[in-house]
Amino acid sequence: MKTEFSGVLQENLLFWNMWNIAYAYDLLEKDHEGYEAHFELLREMWEYCWRAVAAKRIDKDEFNEVFGKTYPAEFNDDGEFINPRNILHETYDDMREDVLSEFCITLLVEAFSNIYDGVTSGRRYGVRAGELPIEVIHGIVASNGAAYEFVSLPIVQNELAAQTRLLQDLSQPNQYTMQDRNIFRDIAAMQSMRFIDTVRK
Repeated sequence: MKTEFSGVLQENLLFWNMWNIAYAYDLLEKDHEGYEAHFELLREMWEYCWRAVAAKRIDKDEFNEVFGKTYPAEFNDDGEFINPRNILHETYDDMREDVLSEFCITLLVEAFSNIYDGVTSGRRYGVRAGELPIEVIHGIVASNGAAYEFVSLPIVQNELAAQTRLLQDLSQPNQYTMQDRNIFRDIAAMQSMRFIDTVRK
């Protein structure tokens, strides 16, 4: 994937990152009861980024206004937040991987952090973005407790094929928008997977 990523046009980096965030975001959007404050902050960043994708430009003032509520994030040597800026930071270390909403929140906090760091530094960002949907799929499969050869699962193979196809497309100018946030994926198969919560909220 890293080889294909090197060909992605700079103008397509934000779409690539948002495409990879889509699965975790869509799951959280369906079930964020009890996490409304978390979701609102993430929703603002989500909506801003898709507006920027459609406009094919990032308005730095608006970007800083929206993302500045959460980032930059400072960590101590133990990886804990220093001077938490909001509820995303204040509760981050208590989030559990075996609660789907919390699992998605942590993934999204990290993903938006990568976007923030990339945009503010002016460097290419998103080389590891493709790991995020794989982590979501892995978390859902693992929650079912079945023994499996993860990489050989059809849903994983579909995601890897979708990423490869999209990376090739993003080496050329395109007009993708939020409506294309799951392009090339088997979205019906992704929606059919069920996360088994082992911890009650």
